[in-house]
Amino acid sequence: MSKGNTIKVIVEKAKDHTYWGTTQNIPGVVSAYGSSLEELKENLKNAFDDYIEVAEAEKETWVKDVRKMTNWDYQMDLQAFFGLIPEVKISAIGKKAKINESLMRQYATGKAVASEARVKLIEQAIHALGQELLSVTF
Repeated sequence: MSKGNTIKVIVEKAKDHTYWGTTQNIPGVVSAYGSSLEELKENLKNAFDDYIEVAEAEKETWVKDVRKMTNWDYQMDLQAFFGLIPEVKISAIGKKAKINESLMRQYATGKAVASEARVKLIEQAIHALGQELLSVTF
């Protein structure tokens, strides 16, 4: 997927368990929410379509470039991820990523913010766990 045609969206999970998504790399901001991740995605695409319609009516020059952006990249913050999938043990991911378990819990609760490099390590550990789980047969 080409990054040039991708709309980046940061997804967060609120305390009331709703999901919020906000675009990051287009002129202005499009934001939406939903009671599930799927509902958020649907609502965000509808809001985006409305946003484009208004921009076209206003004859904004950037619209044709944004219209070419056909892919969506939903990125969750770590706190939202661990809230979404409570079955994933934070300490196990920390061990796999070679990150202190206490620090991992701070990332998961939002008491500390992981650097981009640390987020990549955590992502790789989660993907490795997923591959291990996919290889299981019964």
